[in-house]
Amino acid sequence: MDKTVRILSVDGGGIRGILPATFLSVLEDRLREKSGNESFKLADAFDMIAGTSTGGLLTCIYLTPDDANPLVSKYTARQALEFYFGYGGSVFAPDEHGGFHKYSTTGLISGLDNFFGNLKLSQLIKPSCITAYDMMRSEACLFLSHKAISDPRSNYYVKDVARATSALPGIFPPATVYSLGDTKHTFIDGSIFAYNPALQAYLAAKTISPNARNFMLLSLGTGLLATAYTPEQLEDTSEGNWARLLADIAFSAHSDVVHYQLEELFMAKPGSTYIRLQPPLQGLNREMDNTSEENVHALYKAGLEFVSSNEKTILEIVNSMYPDN
Repeated sequence: MDKTVRILSVDGGGIRGILPATFLSVLEDRLREKSGNESFKLADAFDMIAGTSTGGLLTCIYLTPDDANPLVSKYTARQALEFYFGYGGSVFAPDEHGGFHKYSTTGLISGLDNFFGNLKLSQLIKPSCITAYDMMRSEACLFLSHKAISDPRSNYYVKDVARATSALPGIFPPATVYSLGDTKHTFIDGSIFAYNPALQAYLAAKTISPNARNFMLLSLGTGLLATAYTPEQLEDTSEGNWARLLADIAFSAHSDVVHYQLEELFMAKPGSTYIRLQPPLQGLNREMDNTSEENVHALYKAGLEFVSSNEKTILEIVNSMYPDN
């Protein structure tokens, strides 16, 4: 039987990363129970993990190697979820100097350093596909851990990768970092071209496994943004209002286009499975940077409700990975 290449992809979305992180925490629990392996981690279930922005951060956490065994994951999916509870408020620390970018990077850099230390991209336990945009070269960048193993120019400290993929203009300033080949880059958030990185992940996985016939791609969003704008919003000609509207439209449109493209691709692959899950945002604060205790707990509660509404899908995923247990 042909091996199925399993891919996990998580969208950008700031603090709303709590939604997919909650889902994946529960999925890990179910997979651990089904496998009968008490030390099972989420990364054990996938051959590649991909993410943009908050999804890129989760990717780095899931793929961090254990201190005692570099071949297994250090953190559980629950610990990845707890990053938002433990660091959310300090990550989004207002920039006292003002300007276009809303937040200082002091809290973010401190949190990333605590989690990753001097871990290198090449040391991640599975292939990664994390997005950023290189301002100095005007080109999209994919942080691919399998390439980093053999090419120092593609290798970076993981804390710098997480910083780069999180540098959303208007939220955090660009990230100027150096590869381990000593090349200088200035990155902004990969949401600029891959808010939903699932297509990039699929193509990267095909490059790694060119002879694979069957793929399973689980793509998770951070909240459905599509909405009808009010006449008042459309009549507001302020720069701030239209910057927000255009960002919302661009992120939503990109996510939808990628979804439709992948649906078409997987329809032509009868032995493969594509699952796209997008939690609703009704009744929730849609801002990416609202780290108030009230909002964080509301997002976590919504994440649990998202799990409940997708119990059948979770069961199908678990049974497809461990059909004989």
